[in-house]
Amino acid sequence: MKEDIEELLFNLANNDRLTLLAKISEQRQRLTSLAKAINASNQECSRHLNRLSDAGYIKKDSNGLFETTTLGKAVLRVLPSMQFLLIHRNYFLSHDLTSIPHSFNERIGELINGKLVGHFNTVLDHIKKVILEGREFVWLIADQPVVPTSTIGNAFTSRKVPVRLIIKQGTDMKALSAAKSILPQEFEVANLAEVGVAMAINEHLAGVCFSGVDGKIDFGVGFVGSEPPFRTWCRDLFDHYWNSAEPVRF
Repeated sequence: MKEDIEELLFNLANNDRLTLLAKISEQRQRLTSLAKAINASNQECSRHLNRLSDAGYIKKDSNGLFETTTLGKAVLRVLPSMQFLLIHRNYFLSHDLTSIPHSFNERIGELINGKLVGHFNTVLDHIKKVILEGREFVWLIADQPVVPTSTIGNAFTSRKVPVRLIIKQGTDMKALSAAKSILPQEFEVANLAEVGVAMAINEHLAGVCFSGVDGKIDFGVGFVGSEPPFRTWCRDLFDHYWNSAEPVRF
């Protein structure tokens, strides 16, 4: 088993082979066009293709064109997650993903086009931007009631935008109650026993902060993105938590 994993990683640990696998997944390809794609000779390209073929990622069809196998397609689906974790290796050495459901760990590659922002004020600005620009909805989750603070609560420009807020069970609700005058009319609150992630989401933009190794959410650094896969991952995770959270009256 160990040897199989080493072989799998070795076959993928090459930019040219990754490029070839991606190109072939888009459509069936001939050797000559693939060689051009990686700026290599036909002979050199053939060596890479043989490795991919021996590993079971690609095969030749009856016309001599290279195509991806079902295994190759599956590998391409998990690659973004591996790439995302490796790109942000230093971040994930000090932050913990085990606080979120396993299925979302498997989909973490959907965040690959997001931007890592590394300052508390930048994260705060993102939350305000989500609130300011949200017209269809604003969803927030944190281990503390961030909305009542004047810098964030006053960002609401319309009292008609629907807002959902998930906070940690046992949070003092006095601050939220006192801030009712600046909050939208359709403002729902729910709580969870444990909150290991912070998110701010609207129909166009999303952001997420994960917990540090100490178990506390790190608001000093996080990921923001507007690409559909990024927003879908965040929305799905919020939905997961919202469906299991307890509604709160305040």
